[in-house]
Amino acid sequence: MSNPLSRLTSVLANKQRTVVEVVQVHANDTTTVRHTDSSETTAIGSSVASGKAYLEDGRIIGPAPDLQYFEIEV
Repeated sequence: MSNPLSRLTSVLANKQRTVVEVVQVHANDTTTVRHTDSSETTAIGSSVASGKAYLEDGRIIGPAPDLQYFEIEV
């Protein structure tokens, strides 16, 4: 039987990567991004000038493909 704390930390240790839309790139190496729920935040990094980007731990890590998605309610 494993320790519940070690199981929890192993789950939380995984970094979450999300796809965001680049709204504006700033001169101080930050970027305003829009999430799928239409909220906007400021991320660190300015490597993606426009379109979609991958966001991990508040940092832009690279461009993301602009793919369609559908939300299906069950």
